[in-house]
Amino acid sequence: MWALLSGAMAGIVLLFKTVQMMIARIDRPISHWARFVSEHRKKLMFVAIGMLLAGLNMITFMWLKPLLNYLVPFWADPYLAWGDRAIFGTDPWRLLVWLNNFPMALFYHRAWFALIILVLLKVLWSPASNEKSAMMLTYFVLWSIFGPAVHALLPAAGPIFYSKLGYGDTFSGLASTPATKELANYLWHVYESGRFGPASGISAMPSLHIATTVWIVIAVAIFARRWFIPMSFIASLIFLLSISLGWHYAVDGFAGGAGAVGIWCAARAAVNRLSSSGSMSELVGVDLAART
Repeated sequence: MWALLSGAMAGIVLLFKTVQMMIARIDRPISHWARFVSEHRKKLMFVAIGMLLAGLNMITFMWLKPLLNYLVPFWADPYLAWGDRAIFGTDPWRLLVWLNNFPMALFYHRAWFALIILVLLKVLWSPASNEKSAMMLTYFVLWSIFGPAVHALLPAAGPIFYSKLGYGDTFSGLASTPATKELANYLWHVYESGRFGPASGISAMPSLHIATTVWIVIAVAIFARRWFIPMSFIASLIFLLSISLGWHYAVDGFAGGAGAVGIWCAARAAVNRLSSSGSMSELVGVDLAART
């Protein structure tokens, strides 16, 4: 799915640019693209390798996620639910039941996945810079270190599994869509069986869904600023849906977003320091990025 959607996104951009050339009456657009590929073959290879590594990184996380489920019992759910009530005065999902419908559930999963790939393509294609290096470093740290580490410290399954864990009926009124119920039943079945399944891990804290959404907003602010306002609106909607659909507590999203911002600031500071000290080329992959 990662490879197919990456190709589809690149194809959409290619089609859009080709239509623009046709409207501008540019002669022989196919020849134009052939020259473009010839002139930018190294950069195209760099983007392809970057997308491959990002896909493999997600696959690795999807393997580690269910493994943590079996190694670290879920004990943090009651505390996270209490945290939500302490902040909002009630369970925040009760204020968002109007968002529980099939289009929103589909948007929550599919739009997020597509945006991750689209923004990764944009960042990887951008000219070499400290911001680009820090942005990619942040992406990999979120998936590889931040998510697993926080999950191990505060293991939680999320509101949708609250009663199944034996913590009571606090979330019994959570009206999930049929698609959400089907996915939740699949995840719980795999968890109970003690087996591995495709994308079967359960993890509420931190919300990597929100962490990577905040990463998208930061990337758009730097590399595609004119889209910042609509992307901020989309990110806010994804955050609300993470609560209304029952996948996360609000504090999961706060932790994920704060983690993304904090890691980005640390990565940017580290990259700037290495760059100013003249040791940037020692980082694996950065020299390749500079050449492309």
